[in-house]
Amino acid sequence: MVKNKNAFGVMMLMLAAIIWGSAFSAQSIGARYVNAYTFLAIRSWISFIAMIPVVCFFKKKKSGGEKTKDKSYKKTLFIASLCSGFFLFFASAMQQIGIKESNASKAGFITALYVILVPIISIIFFKAKEGIRLWISVVLSIIGMFLLCIHGGISLQYGDAILLFCALLFALQIITVGHFVKKVDVLDLSIFQFFVVACFSSVVMIVVEKPPVDMIIKALPALLYVGVLSGACGYTLQNVGQLYVRPSIASLLMSLESVFSAVFAWIILGEVLGGRELIGAIMMFVAIIVAQLPTKGDE
Repeated sequence: MVKNKNAFGVMMLMLAAIIWGSAFSAQSIGARYVNAYTFLAIRSWISFIAMIPVVCFFKKKKSGGEKTKDKSYKKTLFIASLCSGFFLFFASAMQQIGIKESNASKAGFITALYVILVPIISIIFFKAKEGIRLWISVVLSIIGMFLLCIHGGISLQYGDAILLFCALLFALQIITVGHFVKKVDVLDLSIFQFFVVACFSSVVMIVVEKPPVDMIIKALPALLYVGVLSGACGYTLQNVGQLYVRPSIASLLMSLESVFSAVFAWIILGEVLGGRELIGAIMMFVAIIVAQLPTKGDE
């Protein structure tokens, strides 16, 4: 029975990775019609609205609802949502800009570098201890980045540099969530960080972009896909999957979104990586795998 539950958890996390990987193609399509903050604002409102029935459903299943009514809990939830929402807003905006300037397959691999950046940031700022495995991953990822992104000289293309910055922001968001997830309900944090992202991006959209309605309508299929599936469904699948799968294995499974982003970019957008880029992408994925392999100390 335990094995069946574990298999169910693995299936949920694999499905989340597939959805997140395919979302890069949807974002690339949406970028043809609307600018970054417009796309982000509308997709975040869609995610927030879609999460409402999900949260209500799980709240009914849970006991001990008194905690959510506590004033100190609400204050912590507000701070957690504001901090994680800000990083998610900034990271998502950079990702959407980067995808427009680069392509969906490379975007998936470069964004996935957050898996390696998280432990590096933890070492620098929180004095965490990591073994030789991490440094092997760092070397592999740097070589992979060079092969994947550097063309005709030692310089990143604009879109690739934006996506690398996006990976750093996602790493900061993950660290923030890791800090607060022990203090607040995961679903509460998910839905309210979407609300924060929606508010921030809506302000920038209104002030800077002022999108025409006809372009929003053209981008609506991509917006609905990313908002409902990548946002609401993806995060719910992650939460359910992690009930039955060890964190180290869960991280490994979720990092497969980088592979699926390239697969869907090939199927949907017809994007093909050249031989040099393919070797770089493979090296980056190997680096992600090595960084997330479980050790004897994992629970």
